[in-house]
Amino acid sequence: MMKLKSILLASAMAIGLSGCVIPTDRTYYKPEDSFGEAVASQSCGYLRTNQDSLKQSFDGYSVQVNASQDGRNGVNVNVSALVDNALLDINDVSFDASKVHIVQPENRGEITTKNAFQQQSDGTIWLSRTFLLQDAPYEKVIELELSPGAISIKGSPSELMVFKFSLTTTFDVLYFSINC
Repeated sequence: MMKLKSILLASAMAIGLSGCVIPTDRTYYKPEDSFGEAVASQSCGYLRTNQDSLKQSFDGYSVQVNASQDGRNGVNVNVSALVDNALLDINDVSFDASKVHIVQPENRGEITTKNAFQQQSDGTIWLSRTFLLQDAPYEKVIELELSPGAISIKGSPSELMVFKFSLTTTFDVLYFSINC
């Protein structure tokens, strides 16, 4: 009896540590490759569609954007800037949300800043903004423009950046484990 309990406990631990895999369909905003490098927004989650963000790299900084349905009739657009320069202070880098514009869908007006975050650690400065595009549950295309100066590094304005995503549904595998 004790041996059976040990085997069951070991089996349960192995399953728990190895994770879970669920076949599913995923509806998401697929990045269009001509607008940057497709990269993963998180380390665990979907297998086939994990590269759901766009990244553009410049001299000394990079910007990563992803769009996702917010579950309440809107679309979240996450914009993160990473500045690698040990000589800079967090106050040397700024983000001007007024220079972030939705190109598509057209005539959307202003977007709402939902979250803002910045942090400095080991010579790297990270700025993050989450914008909410309200009343947009089934927008087929999301195109975001960061005008020059949306990100400013020691007074030097960033370049014009455009990111584009298309709403897509495809088969995928969702995976997660205790390590994620």
